Amino acid sequence: MKYVKKKLIRGKRYYYFEYHLKIHNKQITYTKYLGLNIPQNLKEKFEEYFKEIAAISSAAVKLDDKKYFHTGVELIELARYKYAILKHELFKNELSLFNTLFYILFVLNSNRSEGSKVTRNDIEKVINRRIEPKTLIEKEVINSIDAINFAFSNYMKWNEKHIKNIHKYLFWNIHPEIAGKYKKVNNIVTNSATTDWKKVSGSMKKLLRWYKQNKKKIYPPILALDFHSRFESIHPFEDGNGRVGRIILNSMLVKQGYAPVIFFTQNHQSYCNTINKAIDGITKQLAKHFTNSIKKTNIAIEQYKSEGVIKGGSSKIGIWEIQKGKIKIG
Repeated sequence: MKYVKKKLIRGKRYYYFEYHLKIHNKQITYTKYLGLNIPQNLKEKFEEYFKEIAAISSAAVKLDDKKYFHTGVELIELARYKYAILKHELFKNELSLFNTLFYILFVLNSNRSEGSKVTRNDIEKVINRRIEPKTLIEKEVINSIDAINFAFSNYMKWNEKHIKNIHKYLFWNIHPEIAGKYKKVNNIVTNSATTDWKKVSGSMKKLLRWYKQNKKKIYPPILALDFHSRFESIHPFEDGNGRVGRIILNSMLVKQGYAPVIFFTQNHQSYCNTINKAIDGITKQLAKHFTNSIKKTNIAIEQYKSEGVIKGGSSKIGIWEIQKGKIKIG
């Protein structure tokens, strides 16, 4: 069983909980003695241990990174390890439910922030009956889920083609003329010019090189947020940049072992303002918005659970699955 180790000493079996943390490229082993037998309350033990691991991890975060998030690092690391524990086989049902609720709330808020009329009820109906989409809303929901699945899957590579693929998943049957293609016109966001369309490919190549060079150097949440603001400053697509950007941000977090986050529609103007400030080099507001959004994500998912609307997760939208459908994966 994952994290449970058995040692034989003079013919006797002893069980231990063992978890390996990687902090600043250093491996730290966290160990707890479980007893001569695997305890019946192992799930409760795991929850207790992961809280301690989160505290160790947050204490080890570099001082400059703590300053970046002010008092938010503890919250980020606790969310990280609450998410990590769900990947154990004991929490299979809890992970499935978390994924389902996250997908629903993410698609709802990310799409409505861009003017969509989709409702939570629309999304719940679609995920419970995976059918050939007919209405615009059905296409929008299924496309969004497929885009997230691709970005979170092991298929996803950090190159231009795969970022275009995320966009293609979102728009292939809604706006096929722009799906998966960089913009051919210049766009303006909140009175600010974005990268000239002729320079987009070069700017994206430069951004992806920056990401690969810093992937192992920068604290992952800072790296993801910095990439996000740089991506939005380029605004490589004619439409859908916010949706693609938020999916990429969460893909980066999840692949580094951090919990995904939702930016809520009611705070969309604040989110846009913090992105603009981050583009100008002022990151304090974006960092605060991010940590507040982590807190709100946890609250929203727990509230959703308490409503009992969805009893279990849907294997159709499992976080590490992907249905290739009609999109060719490059």
